[in-house]
Amino acid sequence: MLRGLARAGWPALVALIVAELLRHLAVEPAAIAHACDPAPWSGWCAARSALVLSFATQGIGWAALAAGAYATWRRDARWAQAALVLGSAGLVLYSFEPSVLGALLGAMVLVRSGARYIDR
Repeated sequence: MLRGLARAGWPALVALIVAELLRHLAVEPAAIAHACDPAPWSGWCAARSALVLSFATQGIGWAALAAGAYATWRRDARWAQAALVLGSAGLVLYSFEPSVLGALLGAMVLVRSGARYIDR
């Protein structure tokens, strides 16, 4: 069962690492922010602007909360895994409140469902 839970949790770890890299390499550096100020929706700045918009509106967190609520309602391990992935990314990308609820709901479903859903 522990191996199944670890297998279900590794995508959340990958999402956490990717979100951390995006935060520290694309969002926070002042040089990139100043370079994207004149035209935030042109070229590669569009991807940065979309990322900033996604956490400025807390979209990542609300998606995690919705996935966690659906996973709890349906007891679906795949939706729970999605909630855990989105919640992990949202925790790093400034969407704390809804992300933590979504991640917790997803984790509870994964732990509660155990190996019978994860090992499929």
